[in-house]
Amino acid sequence: MNAPSQTLRVAIVASSLKLAGAEKQTFYMARALHRAGQSVRFYHLGGDGHYEPALRQSGVAVHRIYFPGQPWRMLARLTKSLFQWRPQIVLAVQFGDLRYAIPAGRICQALVLGGVRSDGFYELNRYGRWSRWLLRLSHGLITNSRHARQNLLLQNVSPQKIEVLPNVIDLPDFDARSARPLAIALPANRVIAVAVGNLHACKRFDRFIAALALARRHAPELTGVIAGADCGVKTALQTRAGALGLTPRDLIFLGAFDEVPALLARSAMLVLTSDYEGFPNVILEAMAARLPVITVPAGDAGLIVRPDKTGRIVAAEDVRSMADFMVQLVQCPRLRLRLGKAGRNCVEQEFNCEPLAERLLAVFHRFASRQPRRSLCELLERGTAANNSTAVSGAGNVAHSHPIDSNHGMPANGAFTFHS
Repeated sequence: MNAPSQTLRVAIVASSLKLAGAEKQTFYMARALHRAGQSVRFYHLGGDGHYEPALRQSGVAVHRIYFPGQPWRMLARLTKSLFQWRPQIVLAVQFGDLRYAIPAGRICQALVLGGVRSDGFYELNRYGRWSRWLLRLSHGLITNSRHARQNLLLQNVSPQKIEVLPNVIDLPDFDARSARPLAIALPANRVIAVAVGNLHACKRFDRFIAALALARRHAPELTGVIAGADCGVKTALQTRAGALGLTPRDLIFLGAFDEVPALLARSAMLVLTSDYEGFPNVILEAMAARLPVITVPAGDAGLIVRPDKTGRIVAAEDVRSMADFMVQLVQCPRLRLRLGKAGRNCVEQEFNCEPLAERLLAVFHRFASRQPRRSLCELLERGTAANNSTAVSGAGNVAHSHPIDSNHGMPANGAFTFHS
């Protein structure tokens, strides 16, 4: 067994490291804690994943525990490893991975925290009868959206058991990937409206298609692009597009696509039409790419986008209003430029990943203080003080955080603020 250490030990448990929004935020968290001088071990309970090499390159120790079809063997191996290392915190960034993190973490007397990356209802419904046990036996949940927190409260989850930590974006990395050549050729002399996400029914790309068809009656130079892997609805969407008179040149299906930043950099607007979301990463990326955003109020999308400042929020079934604003953006490049510039400024000021370690350590401290775990609180306070010292020494390159209010990360006016 390891001797006691003055360094915080955090075990992060995840079964997926594929190229997707939740996994990207998992990578950001692990990297931020490592860069802040904390001891981080990442337990990957899956096969190869896009972010595993990136974690290793960033200096995070990655331990893969993967026996397909043998969950009990995986749990036993994870439990043994955690018991030997004795982390103070075990974090399952995605809710379902608490099935492994709770028993393994509790055996080594760690603070066990879970993540909620969608709207809360999705997680509870997906894991059925397991959900109540995962809620009861975890010490806390970190949601990425205020909307998910509200949904969990409706399910009688204690407010003391929920903290909100909104998503962030690595702007230097995003800008570098935006500048890369695009492998596909987009139609010349067209204005591109893009929608991004895997082709699930819940993403409601049929709304995007209907709005595109309406908008093209007044702005025929408009072309729609949908980037995302087919999850069973592509044929129906193509049929719908054809029925509305959209040709393959008017609406392009890119399929699974790993060049989203470069695609956004060559587009004119982003449209989001989902039935439900948590905190949509793609909105941050679109704003980072200086695109105006048209979105339905799914999850926290209606809080991220500032009406008529960075984009437009429309009712889910109001395809006409969606189309009207698409036409307005096509016909007024100055409006696109103004909204896009404001969106970029918003991301730089409020969603930059630089203060992530500080915010995450503050979340850990609040959960630890509720147990209470005095020694862990003291360790976290030292870690936060050391991280603040590092941040001050490099303050010229770090966006300033705003003081958080009592509304778990978001004041009544809808603007995001964070712990500083």
